Amino acid sequence: MQQTFYAGLAALLLVGSPPAGAQQSPGDDPSAEMQRHFAEAYNRGDIPAMVDAFTENAIRVTPSGIFQGRDAIRRSFQAALDIGLHDYTVKRTLSRSDGRFIFNTGEWRAKLGDKPFHGYYTATVVHDGDRTRIMEETVTVAVP
Repeated sequence: MQQTFYAGLAALLLVGSPPAGAQQSPGDDPSAEMQRHFAEAYNRGDIPAMVDAFTENAIRVTPSGIFQGRDAIRRSFQAALDIGLHDYTVKRTLSRSDGRFIFNTGEWRAKLGDKPFHGYYTATVVHDGDRTRIMEETVTVAVP
């Protein structure tokens, strides 16, 4: 049971939002609006909107496995929602651009029932046509 719980917990997408005090306009950080929409989608259980935050062949690396492509990523999100994770928030601690790539790192938090959990993430974000999407993400779960 505990192994299943942590596998599902690790399935969360934890895309960062701007750190407190670092107000950025969408022109300054094109990934900020995408990140805000993802957080809203997660908290309402909107899996299609969550998956849309990723490029077609995106890769997610989590403690529960490697998920390549939107179909696999969709299944990882469904697993997280199925175990009842809720109240997902993130705090991006670093964000930098290099050409067409934006690299984000930070900490995530969520609850199962009233028990809090947290971990860390990195995400590589790219311009995908007229959208900003995640190309690669790695998620960890902090040791309790």
